[in-house]
Amino acid sequence: MQYKEWRAAFDHAVTLPDAKINLAQAALLIAADEYPELDISFWLARLDNMADELRSRFPAQRDAQTVIPILNTYLFDELEFHGNLAEYYDPRNSYLNDVLERRTGLPITLSVIVLALAQRLRLPIYGVGLPGHFMVKWRDAENEIVFDPFNGGEILDRRGIEARVRASSNPILPFQSDWLEAVSTKYILFRMLQNLKQIFVRAEELQRAWQVVDKILLLDPRAGDEIRDFGLLSLRLGANRQAAISLEQYLLSHPDAADADLMRVYLRRALEQVERLN
Repeated sequence: MQYKEWRAAFDHAVTLPDAKINLAQAALLIAADEYPELDISFWLARLDNMADELRSRFPAQRDAQTVIPILNTYLFDELEFHGNLAEYYDPRNSYLNDVLERRTGLPITLSVIVLALAQRLRLPIYGVGLPGHFMVKWRDAENEIVFDPFNGGEILDRRGIEARVRASSNPILPFQSDWLEAVSTKYILFRMLQNLKQIFVRAEELQRAWQVVDKILLLDPRAGDEIRDFGLLSLRLGANRQAAISLEQYLLSHPDAADADLMRVYLRRALEQVERLN
C-alpha cells in the first residue's frame, strides 16, 4: 500500500470513539510508514495467540494479586520482553511489529503490548502517562497497582514512581497525583508519534518526520505546535503551498506566540516560492 492509503486507514481507525479504537491496530498503522507492505493481521493474530495463552493460565477468579504475576512471568520471564536501554532511540523501538518480533522496545510500546492483551482479556489495566516514562496500572474497586513493563513489570509504590520520573525526566520534580490518571488511547498514540518525531527531527530525516506530524494532526488537528512544525517541515521539503497553509493557520490561531515574528518570515518565504512557481 502507498502512504496515502495507510494514512487513510490510520485516519479511519482514530476517528472512532476512544473506547472503540483498537490500540494495537492503530499502533501497527504507525509502523506502516516504515513497512509499507506490513501484514497487520499477522501481528494482531500474534497478540490474539498471546492472549489465548494467558487466558489458559488465569484462574476463574481474576484479581490483581493473581493476574499481574502471571502476566509478568509470561511476558518478561518466558518471552523475555525487555526495555531497550542500549539502543533507546532506535526507531524500531516505536514500531509495534518490531517490538513483538525483537521483544524489546520503549516504555510506551511495551506498555501497548500489555494494554492490547488487557483489551483482549477484559482486564482493568490502563495506561499511565508519567513524565518521561510510560507505565500501566491495574485499577478496580479494591486496587490501584502501577507496574512498569520496561523494567520487567516491576510494581512501584508512590516513592518508586517518583524516583523513576526523576531518573527519566526531571531530577527535582515532586510527585503529582494526576500522574496516575488513566490516559486515553489517542493520548497513547500521540505520545508514540511524538517519540518518533523527536528521533527523526534529530536525525534530519525530514520526510519521515513530516509523515509522523501528518498523523499527529489526524489525532489533534488543532495542535498548534504540530501545525507550525508541519509548515516548517513542508517548507524544508519544498512543499511551499502546504507550508504557507500551515504557517498561516498557526499565525491566525497564535498571533501573539513567542515565535510569531519568525514564523511570519517563514510564511513570506513560502509565499514567495509559491508565487515564483505560478
